[in-house]
Amino acid sequence: MSEQDRSRLYAWLREHADEPIAEYMMSCLPPAPLPDLVTKDFLTSELSRFATKDDLAKLDAKVVRLDAKVVQVDTKVDLLATQHKSDRDEDRRTNRVRHYWLAGIGVSTVVSVWLSAAGVIA
Repeated sequence: MSEQDRSRLYAWLREHADEPIAEYMMSCLPPAPLPDLVTKDFLTSELSRFATKDDLAKLDAKVVRLDAKVVQVDTKVDLLATQHKSDRDEDRRTNRVRHYWLAGIGVSTVVSVWLSAAGVIA
């Protein structure tokens, strides 16, 4: 039955009976053609395509495990960053010592050449 037919039937029922009876009669009729109504089997098959509570629980467990792995990786990254900083500090100290050694050798070479040129040492 089309929507237009339903409207005409409702108007006719209101004219020939009172409004509560017309509303009751209309509530007994399906709101759409029977082939267009959803059956339980169709609804069950459609809903089975979506996640169930078990699926969501499994997904939640995976998220918790992933969070734990992220925390482990963050801890490792922090440890590596600390090690890298200490290694850089040690490299700076070593380079400073090398610099002073090379500067000392250079200065001693320049002084010995200068003293040799001045005739102070032979």
